[in-house]
Amino acid sequence: MKNTVNVCIFLSILTCSLGSMAWGSKAKPLPANVDKETGAISVPTDYTLWPTLGTWSHAKDENGAANIHEYHVVYTQPSTIEYYQKKGRFPDGAVLVKELLHAETMSMTTGPAVGHATKLKGFFVLVRDTQGRFKSSPLWGDGWGWSFFSADDRVKTASKDYKVDCIPCHVPAKELAPRHAKEDDKWIYTLGYPVLQKK
Repeated sequence: MKNTVNVCIFLSILTCSLGSMAWGSKAKPLPANVDKETGAISVPTDYTLWPTLGTWSHAKDENGAANIHEYHVVYTQPSTIEYYQKKGRFPDGAVLVKELLHAETMSMTTGPAVGHATKLKGFFVLVRDTQGRFKSSPLWGDGWGWSFFSADDRVKTASKDYKVDCIPCHVPAKELAPRHAKEDDKWIYTLGYPVLQKK
């Protein structure tokens, strides 16, 4: 009788453990801007309602003066910022939208070279993938889904192969990333996003 009770207890513990493991390993649902069947990424329709993760200005030398000619404004979901502040990494399904804007530089009362955005140029969209989804897609790998979009088409990407079209621009981020960062998170230039730091 005692052996039977012990076996029942063991089986109960084993069942609970296996159930917990299965629950914990369950893949999280993909964000709405990802096709569940093909992995095709689109620009999220509501990204402008998300918090700004950070902004980059790009300048070029014109007659000895640096003139801002482009802005990159990066958005992400509020939950991504909250998760990163607590865990120090991007959660599965995090979406980063980098909006590319043409810019002009002009003299203003606040300074001799003040840049301002003019019109939309395009988008880069990244989707964090900790599950290794869409292995056969040339736009998914190294922990992310990658796509570029022109300003006039937010659904069909212009990207063909992330290793050719996207990764080269992110290689320097690896050396600038925090030492504690997860390997696949090192593709992101987090040094430009102080909002991710713990409060």
